[in-house]
Parts: sequence; C-alpha cells; structure tokens
Amino acid sequence: MSEQSETEQSLDEINKSLYSEGMTDGLPVIPPTDERVEEMLRGIDRPRDDVVARLGNNENALTVETLAANAVMAGCLPTYMPVLEAGVRALADPDSNSIQFSVSTGSWAYQWIVNGPVREKLDIESSSGAFGPSFHANQTIARALGMAYRNTAKIYPGEKDMGVMGNPAKFYMLAGENEEASPWEPYHVTHGYDADDSTISLAGPNSWVQWLPSENEGEHVLRGMIRNTPESMRASSGEDLNATITHVINPYNADELAKADLSKDQIKSYLVENSDMRTEGRPVLLEDEQLFEDTDIHLKQVSQYQDNNSVKIATIGGSGAFNAIIGMSIGGPVTKQIQFPDNWASLVEEYEFDRNWYPEEGFYE
Repeated sequence: MSEQSETEQSLDEINKSLYSEGMTDGLPVIPPTDERVEEMLRGIDRPRDDVVARLGNNENALTVETLAANAVMAGCLPTYMPVLEAGVRALADPDSNSIQFSVSTGSWAYQWIVNGPVREKLDIESSSGAFGPSFHANQTIARALGMAYRNTAKIYPGEKDMGVMGNPAKFYMLAGENEEASPWEPYHVTHGYDADDSTISLAGPNSWVQWLPSENEGEHVLRGMIRNTPESMRASSGEDLNATITHVINPYNADELAKADLSKDQIKSYLVENSDMRTEGRPVLLEDEQLFEDTDIHLKQVSQYQDNNSVKIATIGGSGAFNAIIGMSIGGPVTKQIQFPDNWASLVEEYEFDRNWYPEEGFYE
C-alpha cells in the first residue's frame, strides 16, 4: 500500500514506483492508499490479516488486505470483493493447475465464467461483447485476480512467466453466462451447484477461435464445432492432467441445437465420437496418405476429445451466429461458490449505477 497521500506524491510518481517494483500489469493503476484499501475491505467479512490462499510454487500468502490492495489498483469496487475471494480460492485449488498455466512457455491465460444472481447485482455482462472491453466488472475483476496472482507468486516475464509470445487474454477474460437466453441448465449447475448459487469458474486456455456455422441448423452447428477446432487443441481428462476445451455457444445457435433435442451431454458425446483425427503420431492431412502407401507406417485414428469430461459448454453472447472455441486448458476447470458479507445488499445499493451509454431518442435528429 502507498503510505503517502496523492497530494504528497503525484499519480505519475506512484505509478512509476509501482511499475518499477513489478506490481502492475503494465497499465496505469489506482494508488492503493490506506483509505481506499479500507473502503475495499467493506466488501468482505474476513479479518484483513486472514490468509485467503497460498499461491505459486513457494506458496506465498495472499491476505485479505493484500487482495483488497490489488483490487484497488485494478479499479474494482468493494462489491466485487466476494467474487475476488472466490476467484483466489479457485487459483489456489490444486486441480486448477494455475501455477503451470501461469509460467508455461505456451502463454496460457485465465478464463473466468461467472454464474448465478451475482451477475445482475454487479452488472457482469453475459450478452453482446461479454468477453470484450467496455464492461467495468468483467474487466476489473479479471484484472485484479491476475495482478493478485502475479504479485503474490512473484511471476515476471522471462523469469518465471516463460510464455514465448505472451497472451493478451491475461489482462482480462471474464464473462457471465447468459443463463436467461440458454436452453440448457447453467454451467455451474452442470458442475454440481444449485441454480441460485453464485459461482466463478476458472480454466487456463492458451487459444481462442471464433467461427460461423455454414448454416444455422443444429446439424451444421455440430459439424462446425468439430471442423473449426484447431488440431493443436487436444482434450483429455485424467488424474495427471486435465486438458479441456470450452465451446462457447451463442444463444441463437444454442436454441437451434436444443430444437434438435440435443442436451449438453449429447453434444459432448457427438464431439467425442466424431472428432477422430488420422495420425501417425502427429496430425496427417488426408491427401498425404499416399506418402505412406508403400511403408510400414500405419495411420491410426485418435479422437480429439478423450471423453465427455474433456468438453465444456457455456452459452455466452448476444445477437448473431458467431461462436467461440477456447482451449486447450491445461488445468481445471474448477468452480467455487461466492460467499457474501452481511452488509451485501446495502453495499450493492450504495455502489449501484446505471449505464447511460446510448443517446436518447431523437439525439441524431
């Protein structure tokens, strides 16, 4: 935290100091003054010196107060603290494998999906542009969790974070699920929670593909899910390492799949049963088969998805027919329930605000 007030130290000086100490993500931050951190702590019912989790290979302690300081720097509101606390617990869960996708050369990111009533309370976007810029809660919550992990585990590029290319999704990759527009049970219900629970789910993908079905009927959507999944995305589940792929389906195409009487499990089974790749220890193009006709090499088929558990499905987005394939994730997904403080309702009311983004009728007349 910054002991000096902003009148004693300029905003530029504070940002320069925090950046030089490796405590930012490269973007300007809000100085974590004692006053701001104290206000942030109103959003959680735990003592400031409680250890929320231990992160990284050295299991460095992240306290409630330190989490609040990172939340201030990222631009969060106090009402976001329960989501942040649950997100940190997800990062600390061994099943998330967060240390691996934080330091690997593969440039993995943090993928967050939020479910339940908390989405509406905090204005977490789940419709048009949900994974993109513009939405305060989506961006700042993801940013705070990334900075909290980085600052606690002491992960710096070229030292511990060995991502060859880096990944812009590490700034923020968070969306709510569009439960109201989905024909299926919500993502968190699929993973064992009640519909009225509020949760946050973490995975660690390194790639993102957007695609458009050739036609919008369910059959063409299913085929597109397979055809547009890159060969480099291989999904499996097991005790040693989970490698999952998340298919994000827009509400329109989700309805088309539901009209074909397809449940999430049936879609997953279709992907598993129909995604065979012809290989010789590596992907081989069908037109290359002639190269092996006169050899002892026998082409075999390997499924791109090992089983249904390696496929995840969420309904996110607004109007339109574009879908996304996010993967592969080398950890999780893990889901944690969000716990709220006793003053939650009054705090939400205090910090509630409306978006007045769109001009009034007749503005352009």
